[in-house]
Amino acid sequence: MVVGIDLGTTFSLVSYLNSKGVPALCPDRLQSTRFQTPSVVHVGPHGAVVGDLCEALVGDDPSAAICRFAKLGMGKPEPVYTGHDQTAYRPEAISALVLKKLIRDAEAHLDAEITGAVITIPAHFNEAQRQATVDAGRLADLPVLGLVEEPVAAAAYFGIESKDEEQTVFVFDLGGGTLDATILQTSPTGLYVLATEGTDNLGGKNFDEVIMNIVREQYEALHRGDLRKDAESMQKLRCFATAAKLEVNEGDNESFNKSVILGGKQMKVTFNRRHFETGAEGLLEACEEVCERVLKAVSLTWADMDHVILTGGSSLLPCVERKVREISKLPAARIQRKQPHAAVAYGAALLAEQLYGKGETIAPPLKQSVTTNELGLRVMDPVKKKAVFKVLIEKHVPVPVSVKQTVYTHRADQDSITLELMQRKNDFEAPELLGQFTFGPLAHPEINYPVEVEIGFSAMGRTTVIAKDSRTGLKILFRKECRFESDHRHHSHYQRVTRVMVV
Repeated sequence: MVVGIDLGTTFSLVSYLNSKGVPALCPDRLQSTRFQTPSVVHVGPHGAVVGDLCEALVGDDPSAAICRFAKLGMGKPEPVYTGHDQTAYRPEAISALVLKKLIRDAEAHLDAEITGAVITIPAHFNEAQRQATVDAGRLADLPVLGLVEEPVAAAAYFGIESKDEEQTVFVFDLGGGTLDATILQTSPTGLYVLATEGTDNLGGKNFDEVIMNIVREQYEALHRGDLRKDAESMQKLRCFATAAKLEVNEGDNESFNKSVILGGKQMKVTFNRRHFETGAEGLLEACEEVCERVLKAVSLTWADMDHVILTGGSSLLPCVERKVREISKLPAARIQRKQPHAAVAYGAALLAEQLYGKGETIAPPLKQSVTTNELGLRVMDPVKKKAVFKVLIEKHVPVPVSVKQTVYTHRADQDSITLELMQRKNDFEAPELLGQFTFGPLAHPEINYPVEVEIGFSAMGRTTVIAKDSRTGLKILFRKECRFESDHRHHSHYQRVTRVMVV
């Protein structure tokens, strides 16, 4: 059986299609009324603890080291967590433990083996981050059938109720740690992605930190101490801030007034919703900037949007919804919120069935995705006399797509050619090196020998690179890719963490 998984920054969910073809969530196997798994992990001497049990462990022992927000480190070489035995774990390993827990829940609920999953990712994820997500599935012994952008999954779920006419839809997806703004066209015949923009490190985690800063300032004024020097207090403060954020933004609640013990000292925390929203102004402005970028990418305005879909748990914050309404100036009926916590997981299940199951669902199929990053090569600029990033594929181009570029050898004895493939999320950010690819041996080495390079994106947004002999038309063998060699030293940490028992 195939499922859809929303592997989130703060919470993760697994969904399937029931006998009526309607998406449903799999509950925790120990708590039948609990459908979200906190994306937190603790690795101790007796195994790994994931989710609610991990949160309970911290409640009993605030000094217990747990890993949060592993998703934000995906695709980066640095470890994100150190276990009880001082072993450092990378994000893929931590995410694999969350996936193992989700699959165990799904198999217990469905009484069936999970044969594969579609995992959702932020739309702006680059190749390294996408590969890390696939690696997490591999480490969890879970066949990853495909990756689907989170806003696309949410739109697929929204498409269940699409009317006969085409609609232009703006999906505003603000989750626990990332923001995606995506524009799609929907109809009963299919979903067509037009453009997407996004950013890392902008989500519920950051709104929590607004309250953490408020509490820290009150603590420092009262006790003249710095909580940032106390890891245990900071962990407790984060949990406190998350609960306070939900309370002060719920319904008619306008103020918060509770006691907490931090750094061994008791204090009463007092603030109101306006205080919180003032601290969050910078985050709201960042949300607006992402929205304006995606509109500009397709030369559309808010007035061109038939619907705006608010999804992701952080879209429930009153100040976030108010910001979207203010900047869009759309009638209230055209801004909708539909299952913000579960829409992405529901859509993942629908797309998993469409792409890898029986193929028929009550939602329109995904017809078109687009590139979410620029792709190109590092080349030498003859004028500037330095290496520069040459863009070969722009953003927002329908996939699959590929382009060809002829490169030449520089020496008569050169029997191979090395390419540096690069990717860039925005033109105001530095490009990232995806890998250094070497192809060879060349059949007839000589100076200025032409080699045809073809790079591109697959339908799932994965990068491809092929080299051919321009004179013979034969494919040149791929010799090595340096990034694999640099990652090999971390392989044992992957294996070790997948052998521990997930409680």
